[in-house]
Amino acid sequence: MKMLPIKLSSIFFKLAIAFLLIILPLSILGLYLNYSSSTTVKEQIEQSLKSRLHNYVRGMDADFQRLMRLRNELLADSDLQTLSYAKHHLSDYLYAQAVLRIQEKLRLLQASSLYMDDINVYLPRIQRNISSRGFITLPVEDEIAALKRSTLSSPIVFWNDQYLIGGSFPGTYGIEDSEDEPFLILKLSVSEDFLQQSLNEVHNTKLGGGMLLQADKQWKIVSGNDQMHALAENLIPHIAGESMEQFQNGSFSVTANHVAYTVIYEKSSVLNTVMAVFLPEEETLGPLTKYRYWYWIITLTSVVIVIIFSYWIYRIIHQPIQRMVFAFRKLEKGNLNVSLKHSQEDEFAYLYEQFNIMSSKLQLLVHEVYEEKIRSQQSELKQLQSQINPHFLYNSYFVLHRVAQMHDTDTVIRLSRHLGEYFRYITRNGADEIALAQEIRHTHSYIEIQMLRYSRRIQTICEELPDSCKEVLVPRLVLQPILENAYEHGLENKMAGGIVKMSFSSTDELLQITVEDNGDDLSDRQIERIAMELKLEEHVETTGMLNVHRRLQLKFGKQYGLSVSRSSLGGLCVEVAIPITKGT
Repeated sequence: MKMLPIKLSSIFFKLAIAFLLIILPLSILGLYLNYSSSTTVKEQIEQSLKSRLHNYVRGMDADFQRLMRLRNELLADSDLQTLSYAKHHLSDYLYAQAVLRIQEKLRLLQASSLYMDDINVYLPRIQRNISSRGFITLPVEDEIAALKRSTLSSPIVFWNDQYLIGGSFPGTYGIEDSEDEPFLILKLSVSEDFLQQSLNEVHNTKLGGGMLLQADKQWKIVSGNDQMHALAENLIPHIAGESMEQFQNGSFSVTANHVAYTVIYEKSSVLNTVMAVFLPEEETLGPLTKYRYWYWIITLTSVVIVIIFSYWIYRIIHQPIQRMVFAFRKLEKGNLNVSLKHSQEDEFAYLYEQFNIMSSKLQLLVHEVYEEKIRSQQSELKQLQSQINPHFLYNSYFVLHRVAQMHDTDTVIRLSRHLGEYFRYITRNGADEIALAQEIRHTHSYIEIQMLRYSRRIQTICEELPDSCKEVLVPRLVLQPILENAYEHGLENKMAGGIVKMSFSSTDELLQITVEDNGDDLSDRQIERIAMELKLEEHVETTGMLNVHRRLQLKFGKQYGLSVSRSSLGGLCVEVAIPITKGT
């Protein structure tokens, strides 16, 4: 069965749109909640990282402040002062005891902070370098110059892949080319590994990283993989700009290599550094992003399910309706042998049953109406056949009697022959349809009889029937009533000069017979009344011209039959329209 095209106004689209309108608010609400949750979780994670970073920076500041204080105390230590000023006045035993005490103090200072990798003190006057691990080689000039760059405001300096904190006595912090050589120089080596480990502990992620950046951008410590080191270089302008004096803390988002990162930073006022941690948003919002993906998958799946479900319902409803539509179309084309079957016991089963009942009743009614039309045609034809006008019969016999008295044998023969043919034609029970040539011969017999009656005052002009129309099939007795109307009514009061004219015209599909007279009795209103009567569906009178018009329409259709108008001769013009259907 051919499927009906799915239109925008079809049931399928209405069902799909209805279901989508139901789930659309829920989807929008779910999407809003997802994004709202993502924003909230991101803010909470950022706040947690900020808090963790702040605590770490404060702890580191406190630790390094204590180291600075212990450093200053160590620089004023009596043993160091003694070794630096009076080493030559000490015995070897006292010298060794002083060195051991200094090493012990260095070890205690180194052990007091996890940030310290090693501590040593250089005594230029005696050319000794004492370390928490023992005696070490003397520092080079570049190393001493680097230690002199360590100031109170920025204590950590970078030299030879080492992070150092320097101190001297007397203090010359930040003065590299001081003329006065210090008595002792203290060097604290900061553990880079522990700083990196501490940075990792701040963000506590596998994909993130951290950075400790010196204020003047002279050094930095980065934790994480190589990608984090490359990212740190790109983040420096975002964090510091040209100067970090005005920066304290903050956060921002940045995208590198198509990956979005959240960056949180805070400044250390003790070390004059900025500590920053950066981690991919995928790490912080990974579960929510996964849920968001699942949300879209569920939404799309819901849409697909809605469409499939709508189409399933559409098929359940549409297929039975489609069958009914095709059945109705067959009914429209006149095929009444249509019946529908439905296997389900639902509402459509009832509709199908009622449709079948209606189709059967229509078939019965159409059959009855058709038979009624046939019977009506036959009865009207028989009625017309039985309508032998007694005046016409009497007058014809009186004319025949007068002609016989006049011993006009030829006229008697001619009139009796025409009367015999006339009555034989209208009384026989042969075919209801005959060739137009036979109808014309009967009409000529009728005209000949009338001319014997009205020869002195009426002239009948009858054109020759075209050869192409002689085999056209027409109902019997369609022309005599029209001519009779012209003789009996149109020219009834015409004492002389009456004219009745019958002419023919045809096309490939239509034959038109025109009968007109020059009677003076019909007014325009009477002609309009006759035309209106011909247009009525039901006729009270079924004889004469109305009888002919009704039979022609029953036979050929509403577009055929009789039409009336004012004749060019002055009387009534009757036009008979008949389709050209020739007998076989």
